Amino acid sequence: RGGAGKRVEGCSIEEIVAILAHELGHWKMWHTAANLLVVQAHLFLYFFFLGTMLNYEGMYASFGFGGERAVVIGLLLFGNVISPVEHVMQFLQHLMSRRFEYQADQFAVDQGRGLALSQGLIKISKENKSNANPDGLYSAYHHTHPALIERLDAIEKAIKKRQ
Repeated sequence: RGGAGKRVEGCSIEEIVAILAHELGHWKMWHTAANLLVVQAHLFLYFFFLGTMLNYEGMYASFGFGGERAVVIGLLLFGNVISPVEHVMQFLQHLMSRRFEYQADQFAVDQGRGLALSQGLIKISKENKSNANPDGLYSAYHHTHPALIERLDAIEKAIKKRQ
């Protein structure tokens, strides 16, 4: 029982197995390794450009710091210059993550766990009090997972296609 007399219901065994099938889909399709490689490449490029920009006198001169090359100023300038690029990178990483979620859902459907996965996702969403249908653009930019409605629709289509 939950607090204030509310009953807390978790997922059934079948739903847990379906969610695990989804997670095994991530493992089988090497999603974790792909994410790790993307993050490592991103960090490498970020620090490469940081080092390059900290030693580039033109950056300091462009912002009115002609003779001064203080590291703190360089970090602040680099942060301002790289910020738009980081927004694009975040968006692309979220697109990749969302694609991986659909692929892992498809893996669970292929294992015959689609209906149980849908039911489990609904329960998890209710328990987390998440927005089941946020604005599409907001969700695409800010969320690593597709909205519940989008996932349920994709799972339903995959189940029908499988039959």
